[in-house]
Parts: sequence; structure tokens; C-alpha cells
Amino acid sequence: MKIKKYHGLGNEFLLTSVRSLPKDPSRIARLLCDYTKGPGADGLIFSLPAEDESIHAQMVLFNSDGSPAEISGNGLRCLAHHIYIAQEKNKIIQIRTDAGNRKAEIKQVNENQTIIRTDMGIPVLGQDLTNNELSEKVSPEATKAGYVNVGNPHIVILFESLGSTDIAELGASVEKACSETGINVHLIEIINRSSISMLTWERGVGVTKACGSGAVASACKAQSWGLVDEKIKVRMPGGEALIEIESDDVYLTGESEFLENYEVDISA
Repeated sequence: MKIKKYHGLGNEFLLTSVRSLPKDPSRIARLLCDYTKGPGADGLIFSLPAEDESIHAQMVLFNSDGSPAEISGNGLRCLAHHIYIAQEKNKIIQIRTDAGNRKAEIKQVNENQTIIRTDMGIPVLGQDLTNNELSEKVSPEATKAGYVNVGNPHIVILFESLGSTDIAELGASVEKACSETGINVHLIEIINRSSISMLTWERGVGVTKACGSGAVASACKAQSWGLVDEKIKVRMPGGEALIEIESDDVYLTGESEFLENYEVDISA
């Protein structure tokens, strides 16, 4: 199988274009995303043909543990970059995901790097945790926490400072305490009205350098708490994304970079 590796803000994805989904794609994702057995990545994206001619591709995503994911903001940009390279340099790309159709716009191109703005739909803001839930399920040091759905599930947790937080330990415990089916966990710190810092524990992956849909969830939740404005830069270990909250949509802008080509044996 021919695959390509991309990253969006350090969030690595393997991509392959196929006519139909191969047998046991979860096993293939576990095999290829394992850094000791394959190229290694946070997820595997299959780009399939869409029945609708106005859609460039259908995105089917599996996390590194083989579990399916509805959408990924960083993965969406990587797939748009992949399509841009392959399909005559179209700068407006329509992608179908399990969370709905999404538009990606290529804003800048510099050799293997691109800046892409993606339509992330309208996130659904869920309930905030009560003070008791916050203390019992999260941490006494957290000041707020609440759920957000961006086509996939998230919980956003506010701290006065992220300096002493252990995202690996807290992320795993919060996911177990707050969801029976898995949830993405984000710890945030407010820098100012237009900037926040974020650490991520991703469902089905673990600690990651960035999370696009999580950046959207965190920015929207912070705005609902009255802490930020409509344009927010989200700083993550892998880099920075811009979130623009508009009345009818939320947009995510960030980088994607092509890394390498591979030819892999998936029969193992």
C-alpha cells in the first residue's frame, strides 16, 4: 500500500487514497501508526471517492489504537493538502466526514508546507461540570470545565496556569471519569482576550502535540465563559492555530506539511 505522511501542528497522520475501504482497517491503523512496526502516526486517514461530484473525497479516519474517529481538524487540513497536491491545485476543497461536509481553503503554499482554513461547522456547547463534579472528576485546582461537541466529543478544563499540570495523568483519569465511550480532554489557560494555551489528551491516541477540533472546542467554550473574543489564537506544543467564531460557522486556520512517502506491507 502506498501511503504519505503529513503533520498538522505536529499532529501526524498517514494518508492513502483507495477506491474502497480495505478489510480490517482498524488492524491496519494499529500496525502502521505503531512507531515500532510502521511509519508511526497519531492516525490513519483513508481518502475515498465520494458519490457526490461536488465532494472531492470522503475522509475515513482511524486513531492509532484502531478506533474510528468522526473528524479531526488537523487531519482535515492534512487531507485537504493531500488532495490539493493530487488534483490540479484546487484551492477550494470539499471533504465529506462522519461529522458532515467540510470546506477547506488553501491560503498559502510554500514547497511542502501549506496554510489551510477549514470550516468546522457549529460546535454544540454542552453542560459545565458542577463544583462537586469538578473536584471529584477533574481536579481541585481546575476552575471550570464543560463539554463541547465538534462532530466529536470534547471536555475543556480551565486552569489559572498549566505550569504544573500533568496532561498524561490527568487526561487519562478525566476521560475515564467523564465518558464511558471515550472523550478528548483539553486543559486550557487564558493568556489574554485573543490567546489561550492548550494541552491535549486525545481519545484513542493519548497525549498529542496538537488537536484541531480541540482548539475549536476550547476556543468556543472559553468564549461561552466570557473569557475571549471571536478571534482566538490557540497555542499548543506543536504550534499555533487561529480560531474564528462567526454566527453561522467556526473556522480553523493552521499549517499542514508533507513529510514522506512510504510503501508498506499490510499483510502482517
